[in-house]
Amino acid sequence: MNRIKRLVFFPCIFFVFLAGAPISWGAATVGVVPIQIGFGSSQLHVASTPHLVLVTNTGTKSFSITSVSTTLSEFQITSGAPTLLAPGKAAYFAIVFTPDIAQQFTDTFTVTFDSGIATHTVVLNGNGKNTAAASTLNLTSLTFSGQPLGTQSASQNIVITNSGTSSLKLTRVDFTGPPYNVTGFTGTTKIGPGASFMLPVTFIPQALGTMTGSVLLTYDTLPNQAVDLTGTGVAPFKFGVSTYPVLPYATQGAPYQATMLSAGGRGAITWALEPGSSLPSGLTLSNGGLISGTVGSTVATGTYTFTVQGTDSSKPSVTATEELNLPVGAAPGANCSNIAWNVAGSSNPLVPLIDLGSNLYLGVESGGLYANGANARPADHDSYGVNLANGIQALDYYGNPSPSGNYALLTLGLSITEYQSAEFLTLANADPEKNSKLILVNGAQGGATANQLSNPTNYFWNNIGSSLLLNAGVTANQVVAVWFDTVDGGPLGTFPSDMTALQSEYETIAQLVLTKFPNVKFMYMTSNNYQGYSNGIGNLDPEPYAYESGFAVKNAIQDQLNGNANLNFDPSKGSVVAPWMSWGPYFWANGLLARSDGLVWTCQDYKADGTHPSSPLGREKAAQMMLNFFKNDDTTNPWFVKPGSRRNQSRHQ
Repeated sequence: MNRIKRLVFFPCIFFVFLAGAPISWGAATVGVVPIQIGFGSSQLHVASTPHLVLVTNTGTKSFSITSVSTTLSEFQITSGAPTLLAPGKAAYFAIVFTPDIAQQFTDTFTVTFDSGIATHTVVLNGNGKNTAAASTLNLTSLTFSGQPLGTQSASQNIVITNSGTSSLKLTRVDFTGPPYNVTGFTGTTKIGPGASFMLPVTFIPQALGTMTGSVLLTYDTLPNQAVDLTGTGVAPFKFGVSTYPVLPYATQGAPYQATMLSAGGRGAITWALEPGSSLPSGLTLSNGGLISGTVGSTVATGTYTFTVQGTDSSKPSVTATEELNLPVGAAPGANCSNIAWNVAGSSNPLVPLIDLGSNLYLGVESGGLYANGANARPADHDSYGVNLANGIQALDYYGNPSPSGNYALLTLGLSITEYQSAEFLTLANADPEKNSKLILVNGAQGGATANQLSNPTNYFWNNIGSSLLLNAGVTANQVVAVWFDTVDGGPLGTFPSDMTALQSEYETIAQLVLTKFPNVKFMYMTSNNYQGYSNGIGNLDPEPYAYESGFAVKNAIQDQLNGNANLNFDPSKGSVVAPWMSWGPYFWANGLLARSDGLVWTCQDYKADGTHPSSPLGREKAAQMMLNFFKNDDTTNPWFVKPGSRRNQSRHQ
């Protein structure tokens, strides 16, 4: 499985580190960052989230900050005061924007010093927006209890009412997807004053147990809203079709496959299209339940509806039918022929780690997210993480416990992670169950590969500490958890040696995370999603390299579980040099070959390079998996979900 080594260029957006130049006066040296703050648009009379200015003494002589001020009343300094700064010390100043009229505002935050040090200013920009519309929901959560597999629940309705005096527009409705379905929204919808709009929600369980999700509502002039979903699947009482009513996306001119599912049958199931139904040109349904073929290049984009019929051989007189919808999208430019990827030199499809179990990949590495093919973290490691989670508390800007403070979850990685994180922040910040003390920060940046982030002086770290965190209103001292997903451009070598090198970079980054964020407790790691659609296009992170990166994550975590001193997190066992580490959500599935939980990646989930997730399909798919993980994992739930929430299992105050 030799690979050609090559230089790979990343067509990503790089952030420029904008910091105030140090101001020197004798032995006193002052640093002020950032040099400009953009508050974006804020509703009239509603305060924005705070943004921070950091003033540091990087010299050898103490100096005083004698005053801080803004000119316009719309920009208020809400914390921080004139103070004496000793060498090596820093001061934070929080600024909030509260517009009172609908217009653009520009101001300066001015810092003055003693000892003849020159005055420093930070440019402030914000925009006031006004609307008399108001969106009121009839509920914030929906529960579907005891739904048998192979059946669809009765609809429950989300009702949006405009309780204001001007019209609003509902511009997007995004939801988890399987096992939930939301209907009624076909495009941007205007809701007049006093009018309502209804969204029916159904639950179609495909597995036993409890499954959670959410619906995100996006408006033109109002903040996003979300509704939480919880459903429980139980054993079927009769034969039925359990295929999700909206099939994975197909692409014009590209191969496709999807498998029909049933529940409650006793014998072999035979499948057919109901008389009068038809598939898009180029596709057929086998009697074994596989829709396959190549979508005709002239097939129009849109959604195609048809009905399938399943017959149980143990009782041929009983059939089950289901109306299904197959969306077809235009070719995005990626290599949409690669709907699955095989083990090198064989016709055996790559198997996701969560499904590989104790079987070996290439005779070298076993599957599972943890040792011995297991997907659950070891009980003692989990218990330690739960105790840490119950101890999370709000911190002030300097990292001291404070009831009026906050704490932060930082995402870290390259541009793929940046796109997924942006969608995750949108979903999570609208979620009614998110803890108000939790601040989410997208710290991922284009080009921030594992190789780059393993360098402690790389400018990506500087940009996080001096720009991204400050603009979110928190500091490095308030970061308590990191979600991490990055790789190096590939292919870079031969398995497993290239993954050993990537694993080493991951372990270095884990150490740096604790160095950069001294109060961090958790580091959740995720390997890349399916990248077969990039092969032959950009080869930025091609298969099987993307798949194999999961072994680098697994083995880095395993080193900590094995007690390696370079990743010690337990003060009772020596110096703490890394956070507690664990898998976050596992994204990889083999294209359109559904993994055990039904996850697939379609070509429509990607941009033209076959690497970066598309908006909204690909980004939302990853973001929903992230949100479900952080709301429900026992080491994240206590601090991610607000106290008193139905999902909040235990919370230490």
